[in-house]
Amino acid sequence: VEVESPMTVDDHVKRIGVYAEHNPLPNVVNFELGPYAGRAKIDTRIRMADSQRIIAVAEMSDGTLWSGYSFSVVTLAACVI
Repeated sequence: VEVESPMTVDDHVKRIGVYAEHNPLPNVVNFELGPYAGRAKIDTRIRMADSQRIIAVAEMSDGTLWSGYSFSVVTLAACVI
């Protein structure tokens, strides 16, 4: 997830949350950022059993929320013998 932001004291990303709609616990992870992070970019891995939409929500320093999503296709279960 990457958010275009100047990452200054007055204008930066405070928080990025990642959600998987059909997971038993949809709130996958929350990242806390600050103006000295340099870039608002995070990477993570998510374990899913089914194809679903992954949603990212960024909270900006002025309190606004930005969001985006992508559909992830699961083609094979995680445990294969």
